[in-house]
Amino acid sequence: MTEGNSAALLPVLDEALGTLGAARGALASTGSLAATIESGHEGHRTARDRREAPRAAVRIDLDAPDSRAGLVGVGDLGGRVTALDGSVVTAEVPGPASGPDGAA
Repeated sequence: MTEGNSAALLPVLDEALGTLGAARGALASTGSLAATIESGHEGHRTARDRREAPRAAVRIDLDAPDSRAGLVGVGDLGGRVTALDGSVVTAEVPGPASGPDGAA
């Protein structure tokens, strides 16, 4: 499963290994992981804030010529697909909450 996505996976693994190497270096030189722990805590707070932020509903007709751009836009905004009804995708993106027709 990961082999097909190796181009995207390799940089993420390199980043994770770099972070682990920095943590190891800090522990070996100072005996402390305070910077690593603070960084992890800040990442947790950021993820929690994003998860709890208001989200706006977006609908994308997959039969429309620009549907691919719409889906890419949802991903670029940190959104997620929440439903598929026939050829219409419903997604949520960070932003003000909206009503069932997508209007705020």
